[in-house]
This record gives sequence, C-alpha cells and structure tokens, in this order.
Amino acid sequence: MARSSRDRKKTARSWLILLPAAALVAALGYWNLGSDAPDKSLANNHSGHTIDFYMTHSHTTQFNEEGQLHYEFTAARVDHIQQTDTSLMTLPDLLLHRGSEQPWHITSQRGEAGPDGKVIELFDQVNVQRTDAHGRPFLLATEHLIYLPDTDHAHTDLPVQIDSAQGVTTARGMDAYLKKGTVSLLSTVRGRYENN
Repeated sequence: MARSSRDRKKTARSWLILLPAAALVAALGYWNLGSDAPDKSLANNHSGHTIDFYMTHSHTTQFNEEGQLHYEFTAARVDHIQQTDTSLMTLPDLLLHRGSEQPWHITSQRGEAGPDGKVIELFDQVNVQRTDAHGRPFLLATEHLIYLPDTDHAHTDLPVQIDSAQGVTTARGMDAYLKKGTVSLLSTVRGRYENN
C-alpha cells in the first residue's frame, strides 16, 4: 500500500514537471498563429483535427543566455492541433527585445506556428512597429506576414504600408531583417515624404 502511494506521488510530480513544459510549447511554439482560434479550431475539428490542449490569456517571457530580456509573448487564446503539431493563436502580441532597448512590437488578429516554431504566420491587421534610438516611430502594416524567428526574417507578398518620420510608403511585397533593422520593398513602391 505504501509503495503504491509513493508511485502515485512520483506520477503526480512527473505531471507537475511536464505541464509547464507543455504549456510553454503550446503558448509559443515560439509563438503560435492561426485564424480566429475559436472559428479555426471549430473548422479543424469538423475536418478531423483534434485540439489536444489550449490556453487562454497566455503570457510567456524569455531571457537570453546573458540574462537580458529576449522576448515577451501574449495571446488571448492558443490552440494546439495534435495531428499537425501546429498552434493557432488569437490576438498574438510579440515584443522582440533581443537584448535591445528598442524592441520590435508585432501584433495581429490571428496566427499560426508550425512544428518547433520555425515558421510563424500572422494574419489580419498585422502591425510591426518600433521607435528608434532617436525617438522616431516606424509602423509597417499588412494583412499577412511570415516570420522566421531563427533569422529574424519577416516577409510578405501582399501590399504593405510603412508610416515613418519621413512620410508614408506603400509597396507590394517586403523583406525585413528585424535584428539588422533593414526593410526591402519588392515592387510597386510609392512614397509621400515630408521635409522637416
């Protein structure tokens, strides 16, 4: 009897260790993106997909090896799809500090992260913003953005609009390397600039 009680305590301890790890994988998958999670998850369930776990009001903070703030991620809801190992997110919100005092702030209405969080897709009212060291604002808006966390590369083929201290620029398609702070516009570039 004592032995079975000990086994139960051991099993309970194992679950207590595994639950935070599972929550982190789900919350993040680096961050998790999809369509409106409730709508998309219902659609996926009708097509035979299973949500094996979900979280609401998730918040994740990660520090780098030097102890500096790496990123903060929040989402209203995160659903993990068992069959595809993808995570669907509602209202994903990512602050990419990367040890810098001028973080990139990325938000959208929904998103999806693939297995291991190597590819993150953001959908609907995607905003990428930052204020530089001189206090100048930068806002990039589009309807779909693919973000690769390992390289800090973000890109889209859809129309983008950039509002900055210099003026407003529109284009179709964009490549950005957030760590370097470089943005390349791909085609149909138009701008309206102000002289200060």
